[in-house]
Order: sequence, then C-alpha cells, then structure tokens
Amino acid sequence: MKTIRKYSFLFKDLNQDEKQILGGAIVAVLGMLFLMWLTSTNTYPMLDAKTRDHQTYQKQSYELKPSFDKYMNHVYNDKFK
Repeated sequence: MKTIRKYSFLFKDLNQDEKQILGGAIVAVLGMLFLMWLTSTNTYPMLDAKTRDHQTYQKQSYELKPSFDKYMNHVYNDKFK
C-alpha cells in the first residue's frame, strides 16, 4: 500500500474523464496482452494416424494402359515398314 500512496500524487490532479481514459487504456493493453497469450498457447490439431482423403485418392499404377500399347504398335509398324 505504501507504493500506491507514494505514487498516488500522479493521479490526484486528473479529472474524471482523464481517469476513465487512462483506465480504458490500461484495460485495452491488458486485453491485448491476454489475447496475445491465448494465440501463443494455440496448437494445431494432431492426428494419431495418417489419413487418406478417399474423394481424391487414386491408387498409383505402374502398368501401361492397353490403349497406349495399341498406339505404340501403330507407331512402330508405321515407322519400320
């Protein structure tokens, strides 16, 4: 309490509006600090297992399509006849 009384002379000469502005500024700064603390504690959700999107998933195939085989035979036969 002694330190509050020691520095109370700084606020004695303020009128009511100035006290409200100062109080609002203090509340705003504390609110911003609280929101910054909340965002620093935020983490992204973590999944336990790797998941697959079944709407866009397509199994990779290493075999050529039959239409490609037909095309290559056509190109080979026309080139070397």
